[in-house]
Amino acid sequence: MKTQLISMATQLPVLLSEARDFLKISHTDEDAMITTYIRAATRACEGFTGRKLIKQQWQLTLNDWGDGVIQIPLSPLLSVDKIEYWNEGVFVEIASSSFLLDNVSYQARILPQTGYQWPEPTSDVAGIRIAVSAGFGESQNDVPQDIRLGLLQWVAAVYDAQELTGNQAVHLAENLWHPYRRLAL
Repeated sequence: MKTQLISMATQLPVLLSEARDFLKISHTDEDAMITTYIRAATRACEGFTGRKLIKQQWQLTLNDWGDGVIQIPLSPLLSVDKIEYWNEGVFVEIASSSFLLDNVSYQARILPQTGYQWPEPTSDVAGIRIAVSAGFGESQNDVPQDIRLGLLQWVAAVYDAQELTGNQAVHLAENLWHPYRRLAL
């Protein structure tokens, strides 16, 4: 399965004004740098936890349906936006009434409705495309407070020390993120 980012999050999980307040900075001279730190902290958190923070759209490309249950490697999964399969030279969309989204299980998955069988693509390679949206929600208010506080700690660590190695603020950030960390089962 290939995963490809289709549309990035439109907001950051921490506002620039929140970061400025946390850092006790009243001027705007370093806004670009602080924004860069927030983006880096977001990537670090997403890498550490295995979760997307703010809603973003991804495309999954598969060769076949496997055993019929499609495991989605993104979390938390908000929605399945579209499922298409290759049929005689064109992608054909599968009606949303034909499948179920299980985003309550530890790993989200898509299952065919009872009695429905996935149609076979007429291509042996990349014949199935699934568009999904993942993240806690569309704004910073949807991201759990512990994660947001960890992001601010991480930004402060980089801003104050200009390095991350052995930094206690980074360890504090990771401790705040730890309850949200996805583990391989």
